[in-house]
Amino acid sequence: MTLIARTIATLGLAAGAVMAHAASLPTAWTNWKKENASNITGTMMLTSGSVKVKYTGPDSFFHQFGDADDRDYWTFGDPNPYAVTGRPKGVDILGFMGGTGSSQYKITFSRPVTNPVIAILSLGAPNTPKSYVFKQTPILLSSGKGFYGGCADCLKIDDKTLTGTEGHGVIQFIGTFSSISWTDEEWENWHGIQVGAPEDQ
Repeated sequence: MTLIARTIATLGLAAGAVMAHAASLPTAWTNWKKENASNITGTMMLTSGSVKVKYTGPDSFFHQFGDADDRDYWTFGDPNPYAVTGRPKGVDILGFMGGTGSSQYKITFSRPVTNPVIAILSLGAPNTPKSYVFKQTPILLSSGKGFYGGCADCLKIDDKTLTGTEGHGVIQFIGTFSSISWTDEEWENWHGIQVGAPEDQ
């Protein structure tokens, strides 16, 4: 077996092991607290202790922080878009309009986090694809029918680009990260995210 083939095989096995691991363990989701629309902070509770999470970038268009009258956008149908991690707990969500060109959206962790995940809500529309271009490489854990519809293949990944056509689901970043960042060039009315990580770390 060539070195390249061995490397590809090793990466494939590692990714499969991580996905199986994520499926068997609970996921910690961020409890967000607003500072301002371009600087929002929150906390994830991992087994090893709390991790501060910060969003910085273009102003959020819409956000919820668990108030009593907030709508639950993380409902789902069949197929379940959150099948691997479970749906985000609570109703917290960060919503964006997009179409900001080269402006960078960034999630920063107060200490490195292993295999973080981002739940995606309503990225794109059936006839209007919309993409996030990440600096890091995501994998697709699950895709399905969410609050606004969607389907099993309405989220797709090509290298570092996530594209949605009414996409609901969860992506993951394999490895240990201090931050995740992306750009978003296509305008859309709004779409949302929630940030989490495997709890047992």
